[in-house]
This record gives sequence, structure tokens and C-alpha cells, in this order.
Amino acid sequence: MACIDQTDANNIINAQLRNVAYTTVTATKIKLGTNAPTATVDMTELSSSGYTTGGSTITWNAASGGATSNAGSVSWTNGGSTWSLVGLEIWDTAGTPLRHLYGTWTGQPVSVANGNTFTVAAAGISYSLG
Repeated sequence: MACIDQTDANNIINAQLRNVAYTTVTATKIKLGTNAPTATVDMTELSSSGYTTGGSTITWNAASGGATSNAGSVSWTNGGSTWSLVGLEIWDTAGTPLRHLYGTWTGQPVSVANGNTFTVAAAGISYSLG
């Protein structure tokens, strides 16, 4: 899935090589979007009945071998017109949230009709460095 946000990539490099503190992330949220995000441009977040604007909490397994995946599932039930899901983003929950990761759904756009549930299964999102 995931690509790393350009600002976050710079912060990680500075922490590793310039001894600049990196702000620890205490919790993350996943956001669903209607277009493809890039390293420097956020996606347009879904705005529809049944979806929580600002994202939903997502947890992660401990990294091993330079990789991780989400630990639990996250679901939303469409309560309005058909959703056309293209992108996803992982944000922290700081007072001023920062975007850390982004990507697109395999086979996007993913259509979710009114009354249907979209679920990200455990290990449905993977991230690796290297």
C-alpha cells in the first residue's frame, strides 16, 4: 500500500542523520478519499453519510523485517449515495494532525453502494521500508 508523505520522510531523515528529534506518534487514523494522493498533495477526503470525516482509529502490528500491517479491522457502512473510493491516508492524532502515509486501493475506484459496508481487514494494509 503505503507511500510515505514527503514532509514525514524529511522528518525521518533529519532524525536519523542530523540528530533532530522526531515527534512520536501515539495513535493513527485512516481516512478514505475520492482521488489519488501524492507525496506532497493530500487526497480529497470522502464526505458522506456513514463515514467519519477526519478518519477512524487504526492500529498496527509491531514492525518486523522492516514491515508492518494493520492489527485490526476498520469498517464503515454507506448511508447515502454510492462511494467511489480511490485513496487512503494515515494521519496521527496530534493537536495539529500530520499525514504520514498514503496510497490507493487495489482495483480502485472501489464502489460501495448505499447500505453496503466497506471493511479494511486485519493485515489489509501493509507498509514496508527497504
